[in-house]
Amino acid sequence: MRAFFNIVINGKVVPDRVGQDVGDTAALRFVASTVVRGIVQRHGGEAKLLDASLLVTDEAGAGLMEISFFEALYLPVSPEADPNRRRPEARAERPSALLGAALKPMRRFAGAVSARVQAIAQA
Repeated sequence: MRAFFNIVINGKVVPDRVGQDVGDTAALRFVASTVVRGIVQRHGGEAKLLDASLLVTDEAGAGLMEISFFEALYLPVSPEADPNRRRPEARAERPSALLGAALKPMRRFAGAVSARVQAIAQA
């Protein structure tokens, strides 16, 4: 299906004359969010864009959905389940990191004693 992503800003419509092929209506929200992010990235994140919205229409001009730029930028998009995606492996805590954290106060004390001994030796 062909969808047209028209920008509505300050009550005026900036029409999309080219459009984009979208697989189905389920993918429409994801594509609309991607279009909004691209516009904001291209135009430097102007504050007035947060009041704009994206009106998505079909080839006949019928409205399919409208999404505000704010919603597209700041509301998360639900991820699709991908059975081929690798899951991150759980990392075991390194014993050396635990030991280093435990010895930190002793190192600080040893540094202070060493500085004091050097000050006495120089005097």
